[in-house]
Amino acid sequence: MEIFKTDSKKFQYFIEDTQQIIERLSPKASEKDTDVLNKFITNFRIKTEDFYRENRKLNIGVVGQVKAGKSSFLNTLLFNGEDILPKASTPKTAALTKMEYSDQNVIQVEYYSPEEWEVLEDNAAVDLDDEVYTSAREIMGMVRRNGLEPGPYLEKRYEEVRFDTYTDLILDLNQYVGEDGKFTPIVKAVTLYLNKEEFRGLSIVDTPGLNDPIASRTIRTKEFMELCDVVFFLSQSGSFLDKSDWILLSSQLPHKGVKKLVLIGSKYDSGIRDILRVQDEDDIFGEDDNTTDSIPKACRIINRKLKKRAKAKVEEFVQDLSRRESPSELIEVIRQCSEPVLVSALAWNMAKKPEEEYSREERNVYAALKNFSEDMDSDLRLIGNFDQVKKIFTGVAAEKEEILEQKAKSFIPTAQAELRSVLGGFRERAEKRLSVLEQNDKEQLLEQKKCMESQINSIQADITTVFGELNARLETEKSEGIRAIREAGKDYLDIKLRTGERVRQGSYRVSTSKWWNPFTWGSSSVSYYTYTEHYSYTLASDAIDNLRRFSMEAVNQIEKVFTDALELKEVKRKLLNVVVQNFDMGSEKYDSALFRILVEETVAKIEFPVFNIDISDSMNSIAAKFTGELTSAGERTELTAALSQAIASIYDELGKRLSSTVTGIKTEMKEIANGVENSLLENINHEFETLLSQYEHKESEIAEYKAYMELLEGELKRL
Repeated sequence: MEIFKTDSKKFQYFIEDTQQIIERLSPKASEKDTDVLNKFITNFRIKTEDFYRENRKLNIGVVGQVKAGKSSFLNTLLFNGEDILPKASTPKTAALTKMEYSDQNVIQVEYYSPEEWEVLEDNAAVDLDDEVYTSAREIMGMVRRNGLEPGPYLEKRYEEVRFDTYTDLILDLNQYVGEDGKFTPIVKAVTLYLNKEEFRGLSIVDTPGLNDPIASRTIRTKEFMELCDVVFFLSQSGSFLDKSDWILLSSQLPHKGVKKLVLIGSKYDSGIRDILRVQDEDDIFGEDDNTTDSIPKACRIINRKLKKRAKAKVEEFVQDLSRRESPSELIEVIRQCSEPVLVSALAWNMAKKPEEEYSREERNVYAALKNFSEDMDSDLRLIGNFDQVKKIFTGVAAEKEEILEQKAKSFIPTAQAELRSVLGGFRERAEKRLSVLEQNDKEQLLEQKKCMESQINSIQADITTVFGELNARLETEKSEGIRAIREAGKDYLDIKLRTGERVRQGSYRVSTSKWWNPFTWGSSSVSYYTYTEHYSYTLASDAIDNLRRFSMEAVNQIEKVFTDALELKEVKRKLLNVVVQNFDMGSEKYDSALFRILVEETVAKIEFPVFNIDISDSMNSIAAKFTGELTSAGERTELTAALSQAIASIYDELGKRLSSTVTGIKTEMKEIANGVENSLLENINHEFETLLSQYEHKESEIAEYKAYMELLEGELKRL
């Protein structure tokens, strides 16, 4: 392609120019600032070198929070609804899964390196509830339960497994990335090479997320995002573009060189069901814009509301980008999110098969929708809406060269804008420090320190209130979570009754006596025949599947308790407001620039624990008792009883663990509340000691800051 013949010297010139900036700033810049610029150069070099490879593919990423439905989306889009890519219920073992074209069907597995595994082992030994450590402990626990000796796999790093059919692929892939796969805990990433024409020239990635508790996997995901050209961003329709979604979308994607951004409202059926209701005689539905008894009208209502929300969010972000003088190319990419595509992989797949083949989840959805539909097949396709997604995907593949051309042209402008932002941040911090030194003398600074230390005591009550609200939310969400798990358990008690047929042999006696031969009178022989017998049976594997899916749904619900209750960004915002509002920023005793530095650095360090639980023992218990087809009523009853007991056991265990974890977290919240005060005081003391030290040489320190700011200003003008 012509694009790969582009002269890349201009990129090398940009790198050299940036290195010269570092050299010019080095006499005055801190080591931290220099490290940031060196990392910027490294990332730019990786992106440009990858872009100009001869076999450069169009990189397409599917991004979204855990439970946004990324795997279901890709299975429906690429594999006609077959469950090729396993669904991840938690991020702890989710591996980045890449799909590319090849003449041979191969799974390439990348294991952790021995060095990365050593880090995980060290983290597992730390007895803290931070997600980094709890995830490491769970991974080590899975290794022990699976009877796995990691050493040989870690040493070889890579492994290739060939497969012939999708059935083989599903079985093999589950071993490496499935929730209960034997090798799942030691796998870092997987690449599927498929002899499937749709993948030619493309590299499609199902990302585990950018908030992965395993650092090495986060690095791998970010490396891909640096090279990404097209992104399908999934946000659940029921919680469309919530705070976590928007932080991920706005902070991680814009500066990575993405040229096309498609916003997908996933799990559309869930939003539809929320506004459907049976019409009463006194209802005047024509005047009601929020509920309806018609699926098509419900689609119009939800579509209008979510598009309105998307446009408002996008416009808010675009205004912020404009204020920061961001490149027009970046703003245009973000504007593409103004028209989200709403889809339901579940509904689309339901429309393609008969009702008797529905799964338990699909039967529940069907039951919830059927009373509101005049044409169920048409309505399922309307809700599914994958024709639109497939059209977009096909168009993206066809526009590969054009997209890459646009990316080539924007490399330098995008990098320059990012570099300006970095240097601007350096200048802003230097200005704050300079302001403190210039506007205060040593006595004033000591007075500020004394007042601040005294004032910290007065914010204790407000901090206690913030954490009290958090604890109350935990209790509310805990009760709701336990109720939801109990209700979910009822849905998985029924085991699918299957029908089969088998050939049976029957016999009957036939008289062989002859009237003319008295010696044969009363004699007979046995004749045999075959017939087809129809019978009903249940499979032990169906019961195990019910148990597995219940376990996944239960864990999802438990995680939702903590996701909903521990809104980290919101808690941090409240704490920042508490401390800022308790200090009189208009008073001459306080310097607002200094104080904001202290508060921001302190609050930024707060992290909260995340709930984790292992239920694999309960899931495996039923497998040891039953195998194959169970045809007798007694066997089926026994299997149902065993399943019921296993579900009850999981429910009891989850309830106990949830209650104990909530109790533990509430205790930790008290420690964090104390830690906020102590950390703030510690930061204040450190900052003031540094400033007091600088006041010993005040004039020279001021001169240093001014010289650094002058250098920064000069570099910004050059850019």
